[in-house]
Amino acid sequence: MSKKRLGFFGSVGSRKTHDGISEDQEKTVSISGSYRLLVPGILFAVICLLYTVTLVRTVAEKKDVPGQSESDGYTTRTVSVQAVRGEIYDRNGVKLVANVYNDYLYFDYSLMPYGNAEKNKCIAGVMDIVDRLGIRDMLCDSACPLQGTFPYYNYDLEMLSGTIASGRFKRIREYLGLDENVGAAEYAMALAKKTGMLDKEGKPLYSDERMTDLIRIRYEMEAIRFAPGEPLKLLEGLTVREKTAFLESGISGIRIGVSYSREYLYPGYASHILGRVGKIQAANAEYYTSLGYPVTATVGLDGCEKAFEEYLRGMDGTMVITEDKNGSIVSSKMLKETAPGLDVYLTIDIELQIRAEDALAENVAWVVAEAAKSGKKFEGEDCDAAAMVVEKVGTGELLAVASYPSFNLATFGKDYNDLLEDSRTPLFNRALNGTYAPGSTFKVGVAVGALTDGTKMPDGKTFTASTLIRDEGKYRYYDDYQPECWVYAYGHANHGSINVTKAIQVSCNCFFYELGRLMEIDNINKYCRLYGLGQSTGIELPESVGVLADSIYTSKLGVAWTGGLTIQTAIGQGYNRFTPLQLANYTSMIVDGGKRYSLHLLNEVKDFGGKTVYSASPELAASFEIGRQTTDTIKDAMSKVVEENSTVTAFDGFAVRVGGKTGTAQVTGQSSNAVFIAFAPLEKPEITVSCVLERGAHGTNAARSIRSVMEKYFGYN
Repeated sequence: MSKKRLGFFGSVGSRKTHDGISEDQEKTVSISGSYRLLVPGILFAVICLLYTVTLVRTVAEKKDVPGQSESDGYTTRTVSVQAVRGEIYDRNGVKLVANVYNDYLYFDYSLMPYGNAEKNKCIAGVMDIVDRLGIRDMLCDSACPLQGTFPYYNYDLEMLSGTIASGRFKRIREYLGLDENVGAAEYAMALAKKTGMLDKEGKPLYSDERMTDLIRIRYEMEAIRFAPGEPLKLLEGLTVREKTAFLESGISGIRIGVSYSREYLYPGYASHILGRVGKIQAANAEYYTSLGYPVTATVGLDGCEKAFEEYLRGMDGTMVITEDKNGSIVSSKMLKETAPGLDVYLTIDIELQIRAEDALAENVAWVVAEAAKSGKKFEGEDCDAAAMVVEKVGTGELLAVASYPSFNLATFGKDYNDLLEDSRTPLFNRALNGTYAPGSTFKVGVAVGALTDGTKMPDGKTFTASTLIRDEGKYRYYDDYQPECWVYAYGHANHGSINVTKAIQVSCNCFFYELGRLMEIDNINKYCRLYGLGQSTGIELPESVGVLADSIYTSKLGVAWTGGLTIQTAIGQGYNRFTPLQLANYTSMIVDGGKRYSLHLLNEVKDFGGKTVYSASPELAASFEIGRQTTDTIKDAMSKVVEENSTVTAFDGFAVRVGGKTGTAQVTGQSSNAVFIAFAPLEKPEITVSCVLERGAHGTNAARSIRSVMEKYFGYN
């Protein structure tokens, strides 16, 4: 059942539960038998022993049930004891995802009395206790589409718009022998009659309030096909007082269970990374059962929960339970002990992650506000999404992976429909799967490739850091295609004869048109592959590889590759599309002298005793030698972008020297995307950061987010 739908009983979220899409991992214990606590290791003083039981109903007339003795009335059964899932921490040992334990009450098919009248009596007895204790707020959310109170009903059309709910409704309607146009009140009355709530004259046997309860619960039993393997959960978050009341009631058909759900200790942050847990989905059932999972198991559905499932899941145990005729446990014996899941420690620094996500939200709001002040079109008034990645140089460790807008895992189930309808697509992880033209940030890679490759100039000389290329405002090499430098477009100016340092600093298009033409696309792409652009980064989560365009790629689009496409590619326009993840990794390789490491989120895995069972180490993905002189040239040029450009003011007064590069990637009919890559400290880089503001208008705008993150990293607020 969902956690927060408004049904017959109003808002029925548990007092102790934590919202989320994941269903509880359930392990049951007898209503009249006490449940026990499991102590799996040093870090867990007490863990509730949880059962997940697939019961085989013992029909009264059947005499030869295996494990049951008719002479003494005892029944023996084997149950699965599900292992506790491991928890998730950040790189500093700060817990991000924890297990929360809750006691709940449910109807157990195997203990329910035979016959509708007796079943209804049990249900009514339970609801009498609920009302006496005043705990209707603990009732699980209603899955019954009949709104109102007996005998006045209407249909919950929103609920019936769902595929599962409408399918169940139709099945029950046909079971009741009703036509498809039946009204809600008639539907409810037919259900009441079918399940023995009316006397021979057709009058209700209970009060209107209790009839309302009975119709809701009996509908839900039919909806889930109430059976040995399908218990019906009724109440969650029970206290000792409430459990005692039910334990002492003597009502048949109920059990107390212990469930655990995931608690997100930083709700609303790192949601795209952490992921969710839930019941095995039908499409994956065969895969998980082949690995020994029971079909009712809870598994990671996405994010780190799924990526590191093998560590987090643990191994289930088995127990033999002996019960008396009333369903009370009289003895139990473990046949196979549970092995609790392992704890996963990520490379993420949660404090840096929070700063990154907040910085993106603030940056987007700032861009929109500034655009409104300007009164101009395409100045960022349509900016509404962004992404940022922080990588530790020389390791491949990801310190922060932020995507805006985001969502709250703690309220995912309640918010799901709104999230789907949000035009900004908050469920989409832009840091890993958003692909963008790199704009002028690409010029840095072209420069490194040309300097490393020994590109020949028209005069036969080798291109070096001191080589001058003249910018006349327009690039006139081709007769039929003569693109302009951005400075020419803004005032018919030019940069004159400049070297590569100056060309990066002022982001001269004509300089890189010429350099790109001389390198040619195959050579440019050779370096792109080394940089990891358009390639998998190695991260454990699903990612887009983007697009690294060449003649083969464009031929599939029916477009012939031309020299014009080569020079457009050289300035970061054209068909290339890269992820923020790739841009951060590319920057790290350049400032680290030509070593690119596979990106990863998994840092360590520890058992419950705190012993490390796995520790990640840097994995070199690609390398080539970037000479010291080339590295120094590029770092110097990128420092001048930050320190000497009048348009880049985000790092003014910052205590640490930073290198960076702007990128403004044009988008037809919208504000341009703003891209910025950066590293710090300048002398010995520790981190690289990439940031993309969708429709952020100017690359310089994206530098604001990076400044905020670097302040946090270096301890300057």
